[in-house]
Amino acid sequence: MRHVLFGFDRIVAILSRAGAALGALALLVSLGLIAYAIVLRYVFNQPPTWVDETVGYLLVATVMAAAADALRRGEHIAVDVLTERLSARNRRIVAAFGLAASAVVGVFLVREGWSMVAFSRMVGEISTGHLEVPMAWPQMLVPAGGVLLTLAALAGLGRMALGLSPVVDEEDAAPPERDR
Repeated sequence: MRHVLFGFDRIVAILSRAGAALGALALLVSLGLIAYAIVLRYVFNQPPTWVDETVGYLLVATVMAAAADALRRGEHIAVDVLTERLSARNRRIVAAFGLAASAVVGVFLVREGWSMVAFSRMVGEISTGHLEVPMAWPQMLVPAGGVLLTLAALAGLGRMALGLSPVVDEEDAAPPERDR
């Protein structure tokens, strides 16, 4: 069972790192597009009409792709002033509850996101901006991010079941030598 959980954790680590890399790439592309729009607007007095809409979609991509990796690394916003006062056992209980809640949110994002995509496809919804993109394309980011978030939360719960910390550092991502 330990090998299955470690294998699952490794797969989730790869997926969450790939999501974080895609999120970082989307953020860099957004930065480039914003700089491009500023130059065109203020130097050439010809503002591009499509940049704002594109950056909005890239922002959603950044958040949805990188949320799972942030959860795995314990980088989401937390109220440490309360949990630091708890015993180690109660901190683990709170962490497990937080991971379970994250898994529920991830499942909700998958279910509702997929419904949103299906509805957009059914009615042929197109963006109202200058790009006129089928809305199902950027909306697919929501269920995809929900899948990654759910997997990361389940991997954290699996790590806790093995007696490990749910928060992963790079040095801590692989099981100890004796467990391989």
